[in-house]
Amino acid sequence: MSKNAIETFVADLWEKIFSYLSRVSIFYWLRKVTKNTSYFFVDAWVLGNLFLSFLAVILTYYINIRFKFLFWIILTYGILRVFEIIIYQLNVLFFDRIRAQKKNQDYSIKSATRMVILLLHNFAEIMFWYSSMMICILKLEGNFSQQSTVWDYIRSNILNVATFNSNEIEKIVNKTNSNIANLIFFENITGLFMTLLCLARFINLVPTVKSKDEM
Repeated sequence: MSKNAIETFVADLWEKIFSYLSRVSIFYWLRKVTKNTSYFFVDAWVLGNLFLSFLAVILTYYINIRFKFLFWIILTYGILRVFEIIIYQLNVLFFDRIRAQKKNQDYSIKSATRMVILLLHNFAEIMFWYSSMMICILKLEGNFSQQSTVWDYIRSNILNVATFNSNEIEKIVNKTNSNIANLIFFENITGLFMTLLCLARFINLVPTVKSKDEM
C-alpha cells in the first residue's frame, strides 16, 4: 500500500467517524430540521449559547437542590454542548475540506476574522459550562458550599481550562473526589485543544510582512 493510499485511508476513516460524531449535536439537528444554513443562524447559536452558559452558572449556584431535575438538565446540556463545540471545530479544521473535495466543490469560509471571533466565544462558553458542571456535580453529591462565591467557581474553572491550574478548584472542594478529578481532566484536555486551535487561527491571521532583504 502506497503512502498516499495510507494517508487517504486514514483521513477518510476519521472523516467518517467525525461525520457521525457531528450528529450528536442539537445544532446539527436544528439545522437539518429547519434547513437553515445561514451564517446568521450560526452566529445567533454561538451568542445564544454563550449567554445560556453564563446564565447556567448563576442558576445552578442559586437554585435549591430540591430541583434536581434542573441540575441534571443543565449538566447534560453542558456536556453535550462542550462535545458539540470540540467536534465542530475539529470538523472545520480537518474534515470539511475533505468533504468538499469529494463533492468537487471549492472549500471556503466566510471570514477568517469571523472564525477566530466565534472561536473565542466558544472558548469562553466552555469555561462557563465547566463552571456550571462543577456546581451541578457538587450539589448533586451534597458537597456544595456557598462559602465560595459564584465568581470563585467561574474563576477557578477559567484558570483550569486556560492554564491547567486546578489549585483553585481543589481549594473550593477541599477534597477532590473521582467526579471532580475527571472533570478537571476533561477541562485540561479541552483547554489544551482550544488553546492550540486559537494559536493556529491567530497565526493564520498574522499578515505577511515584507523583509527589506527580499526587496
